[in-house]
Amino acid sequence: MSKSSEVLKDYAISGSMFFKLADGEKASVRFLNAEVAPNNFDGGKTTLVRYYLEVNGEKKLWDRPSRKLAEQMSKVLEGTLICIKRLGQKNQTKYFIEKSEE
Repeated sequence: MSKSSEVLKDYAISGSMFFKLADGEKASVRFLNAEVAPNNFDGGKTTLVRYYLEVNGEKKLWDRPSRKLAEQMSKVLEGTLICIKRLGQKNQTKYFIEKSEE
């Protein structure tokens, strides 16, 4: 990725309160806590899990409806540094969670 691309990507996500990963991307974050929240993508008809993460010193929200992801995250203690990797797009997306070394 070029220097300009990195600068533009950083700028685009810097003002966002949401955490995002592209296909094949991974990030180290600190898991703060989670709660069940209404799914705003379907007008609140269903629920999802809202994860609170610390990303580069900033608190970010990560809304995910995946029960498989919730099962993985249920094994992570609050305050733990983790690595999240995304593979796939749209409804074929899978997330992989690993504990990171501090």
